[in-house]
Amino acid sequence: MNPETLESINAARTTVTQLLSACRKLGPLYAQNPRLVAQANRTGKWFLNALAALERNLNTTSFKEIAQ
Repeated sequence: MNPETLESINAARTTVTQLLSACRKLGPLYAQNPRLVAQANRTGKWFLNALAALERNLNTTSFKEIAQ
């Protein structure tokens, strides 16, 4: 994986993690609209899982390319 891609993935992970912190139950955003905050929390967790899968795939692909 090239450094720019890794930097983008890390930046996205950091930003989503900050959002999840703000959207935690009884967090600073929770009182404003618990239902929407819960949806943002679920979506953020889904996105972190998607980033992890992408990173695993890109690392595996890069390793295969190097091995050939």
